[in-house]
Amino acid sequence: MNPKKIKKYTRRVIRESKFAVAIRHILIASLGASVSVFAHARDGAQATSGKNEGVNFNSSFIHGTSVDVSRYYEGNPAPAGEYMVQVAVNGQSQGQHKVMFKPVAGSMSAQPCFAQDELIRLGIKVAARPAAEEGAQCAMVDEWVTGASANYLTSDFYLNLLIPQAYIVQRPRGYTDPALWDSGVTAGVLDYNANAYTQQTTRHYNGEKDHSASGNLGLLMGLNFYDWRLRKRMNTNWSSSASSHTESIMTYLQRDIPVLRSQLTLGDSSTSGDLFDSMMVRGIQLQSDDRMLPDGLRYYTPLVRGIAETNAKVQVTQRGQTLYETTVPPGPFELSDIGAMGYGGDLQVTVTEADGRQRTQIVPFSAPPMLLHDGVYRFGVVVGKLQDDALSEKPGVAQGFYQYGLGNMYTLYGGGQFADHYAALGLGNAFNTPLGGVSVDVAHARSEPGGGKVSSGNSFNISFSKYLDATSTDVTLAAYRYSSKGFYSLRDAALERYGSRNNDYLVDYRTRQRFTVNVGQPLWNGSRINFSGNFYNYWDERSASSQYMVSYNKSERYFSWSVSASRSYNGDGRNVNNVMLSISVPLGRSITEKPLFSTIYSTASHDNNGGSAFQMNAIGSQGMQNELSYGIGTAVNKTKDTSTQGAFNGNVNYNSPIGQLGSTASVGNKSRQLSLSANGSVVAHRGGVTLGPRLGDAPFALVEAPGAEGARMLNGYGARIDANGFAIVPSLTPYRENTVAVNTVGLPDNVDVLENESIVIPRMGTVVKVDVKTQVGVPVVLIVRDKKGQPLPIGADIFDERNNSLGIIGQGGMAFIRGWQAENSNLYVKNASGDRLCTIYSNSDIARKIIKSPGSITQAEVVCH
Repeated sequence: MNPKKIKKYTRRVIRESKFAVAIRHILIASLGASVSVFAHARDGAQATSGKNEGVNFNSSFIHGTSVDVSRYYEGNPAPAGEYMVQVAVNGQSQGQHKVMFKPVAGSMSAQPCFAQDELIRLGIKVAARPAAEEGAQCAMVDEWVTGASANYLTSDFYLNLLIPQAYIVQRPRGYTDPALWDSGVTAGVLDYNANAYTQQTTRHYNGEKDHSASGNLGLLMGLNFYDWRLRKRMNTNWSSSASSHTESIMTYLQRDIPVLRSQLTLGDSSTSGDLFDSMMVRGIQLQSDDRMLPDGLRYYTPLVRGIAETNAKVQVTQRGQTLYETTVPPGPFELSDIGAMGYGGDLQVTVTEADGRQRTQIVPFSAPPMLLHDGVYRFGVVVGKLQDDALSEKPGVAQGFYQYGLGNMYTLYGGGQFADHYAALGLGNAFNTPLGGVSVDVAHARSEPGGGKVSSGNSFNISFSKYLDATSTDVTLAAYRYSSKGFYSLRDAALERYGSRNNDYLVDYRTRQRFTVNVGQPLWNGSRINFSGNFYNYWDERSASSQYMVSYNKSERYFSWSVSASRSYNGDGRNVNNVMLSISVPLGRSITEKPLFSTIYSTASHDNNGGSAFQMNAIGSQGMQNELSYGIGTAVNKTKDTSTQGAFNGNVNYNSPIGQLGSTASVGNKSRQLSLSANGSVVAHRGGVTLGPRLGDAPFALVEAPGAEGARMLNGYGARIDANGFAIVPSLTPYRENTVAVNTVGLPDNVDVLENESIVIPRMGTVVKVDVKTQVGVPVVLIVRDKKGQPLPIGADIFDERNNSLGIIGQGGMAFIRGWQAENSNLYVKNASGDRLCTIYSNSDIARKIIKSPGSITQAEVVCH
């Protein structure tokens, strides 16, 4: 069984255990222990193509009249109708789909049927004409595909199609069908982040006190309609020493274009920075969105080729870990979706023949960031005006970029950038070699920076990445760029020509050389050393700058520690050297209780300017989902010009269903500080207004569960169903499957969640509506008899006036139902064939009895006419 489904089934059992007495009488006593065991074991037995040997039950063991248990001959039967179910193909989830279940002659259970295009969307190869009757629009899966079958779990609404491998369309790892991408619903969104800060300090030379206060409010406002998303981001700052200031950061209208795997943006947007420096533009942009690619194509992995002499097993490992394993027939084979890890590490391919012989080959793999899979492309086109606060005039700009994977070892990319008095062209390539992954590009620019000057020059860039298997050394990125004196980036040229006369950009800060490197090396007993550095050299008036850092960290049995040393030079003629030691100690916890504090950590540092600092902190959290987090600590610091100063500090954060609240405070011998913060969201939708946690730009789910007030969302960052039946689940992953689930523990007795788990695939920035099916009403145990006083047939169903199934008749005519409006609503009893047997009419006496016992189970005897 699917692990997720097991979890769901367990939650359902916990929720329904409140009515253990009633359920024990109805389910076990009515159908007998054998029926209960059989239904549990065979729930979801092949409801379609497979032939199953049925089980007959001896009704003599069940007391009562007109016993009908024949419907359980084939397990827990699926009734006919259309259902939203979770569909899998050979165990691989394909998302939620509406599936039609049709009755089949000779079977008590309806069987799922599919149209040809439905199976094609599921990645199944279908013949032009099925084995079904000519003209059939909906046929069983084995009529479309020879040897196929279906397995349906009625309790979990889970349908697994078992398809021979030859009929499966090979798709990259992580593929989701664009037809299932959810555009969401119309909604208005307000995301806010508010902070207030106050500080009091004492001057060390005269003892006078300085007080300051400031505040900030960041807003992200939006409206989703059809496939479009309108967004406006703005920020307001206030301080006691200056008037408040509000600025609009960006405004844009955006939608995705699935057929091009791209985002179309009208308004403010930033370019990618793949070949040219990133810039903010107000205009129109069409740019690739890698999130739409399957995981197997989104990250570069090399192509593995070989030849098998027999039916052989092929295993691919990297750094001792198995990445991929498959079986191939005799002849040449090709593996392209092996899921290599990181940017490097040679792959070891082991071919094990049917007779036990093994052959091993090494495939070099060091992927530079610009390397793409064969046939995969990226692009970006933008036209508009350059946005920069340092410019007195906004020049018009246009830029284009295209990147394409040629073969599996080579990628070509290029582009152009144009503006008033500026033009640049660039070309580059990336390739994988036994020595490492390399990308090289060059750009030529011609500009007129102002004053009648015409300048032209070139910029050259090379990047390298490599994982050394022999030493496990990981060079994640080593990049070098050189720009000639005549080369101006578009922004540099615009600043030179249109820059305000009173800003720092009048100084020539253009980069001449830039070098960056990151190296990681694991050592012994779980320790590791890392080095990172960068160096910048500039033209003309600015001195060179550099930053370097080396760190060593190690995990011991009861604690972990690290030490680091850094040096920075910012061009003012002085080096700043710093050494830091950190220790972290996790505290033990019992199985049932959390400790007050979970971790204690401490840091000590010293620099060559005479400064030193020490701090020790303890942090912890409480709540089922760690809603409340907090920390306390002490800090001591000293600089060359001040005496030693100490302070006590504390912080607390609470993740509520409607947002996050936080505060920090510190008290020292010469300073005091206090801050307050609040962030969250307000969503206006067809069902009303719902408050929730901060959302950002990511898609989120709007969950509606009528009557389930107070229920927690299992993955909702503390979200709960509010009084109106809504909740917000933030931070969904776009273009990927996301599970949205309700925790039914703690619900009131008059509510039952019938479908507590949904899988959605949202588009970027969408508001996905998730409807949770609930049943609200006081639980009632009915003793149902016919006009002669005899119990009704066991196994008969009870329906309301809307044809919703409320329960099943058990032994002695007992039935457990919920939600009966006994004052003015009738109930109908039907047999397994759907024929109405009799009617239970509304009853005001029972209605009053239900009202008087809202917190318990009501029992009543009724006559079915």
